[in-house]
Amino acid sequence: MGALPPRYAFVPNPYRDAGFMKCPRCEAETRVRKLSLVIHVDQFGLLLLGKTCRLCLACQTLVAHQAELDRAVGAVAGGSICPTYVVLGTVDRRVWRRGLDGRVELDEVKRRMADFKAYMRVDYKPVWHRTSEEPDS
Repeated sequence: MGALPPRYAFVPNPYRDAGFMKCPRCEAETRVRKLSLVIHVDQFGLLLLGKTCRLCLACQTLVAHQAELDRAVGAVAGGSICPTYVVLGTVDRRVWRRGLDGRVELDEVKRRMADFKAYMRVDYKPVWHRTSEEPDS
């Protein structure tokens, strides 16, 4: 949909207790970045959302908390149940700011939007460590 070259691999994080300080793809440290996401919501169309995410600079992977996205989309849709949506890509910050005032056209969003290179799913298995130094009985 976007005219700009695809940029990031997108990973929705379904786990509330996992923050992904390290990238799920390459294990490099991730950085906190605020990006403007383009989201298609089935009820009403496109939504431009400024969202703080984790970004791996090494492999260009973007991780966003699924629960936070659900809350934001649900709040905009005005319902207690989150509607069906798809995160399409990112858009230029200037376009997002103009979108806050309703001064942005769909054609401009398309010209300034970069689709995602890939959509990924992450599986998380907690690692348990011993907290005491007591010998086994």
